[in-house]
Amino acid sequence: MPVVLAGVLGISSFMLLGVSALVGGAGLLTPFLASLGIAAVAGGGSAFLLRNRRPRPTRLGRSAEEISSGTRAMLEKIVKDSIQQRRRIHRMRRRVQGPTEKRLLDRAETLLLRVDALLGSAALQSRRASDPDVMLLEGMTERYVPELVGALEDTVGFLTPTSTEDTRARAAGNLQRIDEQLAVLDGRLDRLEHEVVSGVSRTLDVHSEFLRARFSEPSADPAADR
Repeated sequence: MPVVLAGVLGISSFMLLGVSALVGGAGLLTPFLASLGIAAVAGGGSAFLLRNRRPRPTRLGRSAEEISSGTRAMLEKIVKDSIQQRRRIHRMRRRVQGPTEKRLLDRAETLLLRVDALLGSAALQSRRASDPDVMLLEGMTERYVPELVGALEDTVGFLTPTSTEDTRARAAGNLQRIDEQLAVLDGRLDRLEHEVVSGVSRTLDVHSEFLRARFSEPSADPAADR
């Protein structure tokens, strides 16, 4: 099942980033490699990939004329917050020992990677800064993920044998609650990714129908086909 999910997420990310790159004039190589990276994260290779992936800024591929100043400022803020949180996660990963804690850190960073992928899509870059989906991504990087990472940071020190049994049990319960809340954020990003990719699919359907109607029969005037 993880492999199937990885393939779906990788293809979705390629469509998201690829469309953005085409609009911005960039090639398809960068989004293709990015989609492979995100697919690897979802497919179970997250521990190695995330540990060795330095936070890099997301390119806002569209020109300044195509993105309103308010939206660009908001997207740049989200990018900055995402980088800061990923650096924080990388520092924490060097300190934590337990597999559950490491898995939660990987899951939190994967959320940030998915936000980065969405920021690279033309669909998000064309929206206003006040758009609910744009504000959702801001909330993810500024508040929701940081608060859960902070809760994890405050909890891991009480999972050691030096803590009482009751304290360790409460700390383990905190980890479960953090995992559940990360799952809620995962589900919300699932829906947003589906909406964006479905929008691309509808555009391709319309374009396909146009091409089929336009070139279904040879034109008597070759100049008309140009």
